Amino acid sequence: MQTGNLQMSTTDSERQLEAEDLAQTRKMTEHMLQEWDLITWNDLLAPDVALSVRVGSIDIDRVGDLPPIDGKLQVSGREDAERALKSIYHGIKRGLCVTSEVLSGYEVVLVGNLSLESTKEGDLPRSWPIAIYMKLNANGRISVMTIGLIDLQPLIDAIRSAAQTGALTAA
Repeated sequence: MQTGNLQMSTTDSERQLEAEDLAQTRKMTEHMLQEWDLITWNDLLAPDVALSVRVGSIDIDRVGDLPPIDGKLQVSGREDAERALKSIYHGIKRGLCVTSEVLSGYEVVLVGNLSLESTKEGDLPRSWPIAIYMKLNANGRISVMTIGLIDLQPLIDAIRSAAQTGALTAA
């Protein structure tokens, strides 16, 4: 009987620690997002940060007035990440609308929409789903950051195909 109580106590302790981690991550994330423009990249990024920017699957060379990114950009270290983020930040910030945030431990995913003016004369603004993944270290600094435009076409094609072949069933 004692073993059952010990097991339950251990599970409760693990849940408490997980809840505390989640609360800490939420607090760090909220602070970071509220103060984003006031905090320097040097304060946001861990010294060994790994940054990835991925836009290649959308088949675009250029997003609005952002500098061209050849499909994907990957850098390591605060100095290189800071330089890359400074070059694209204002363009992304202007068109970014975060609609959801998902927190798990020290990991954060911001999901939203990026809407920017076209670089071609007379074209309408274009819009893409976007996700920003951040892994925070124990000091609340970003150790991993991935910014990616999401290509929904494969999902749409799979749903269309399933519907046409009868693979979709109503619940």
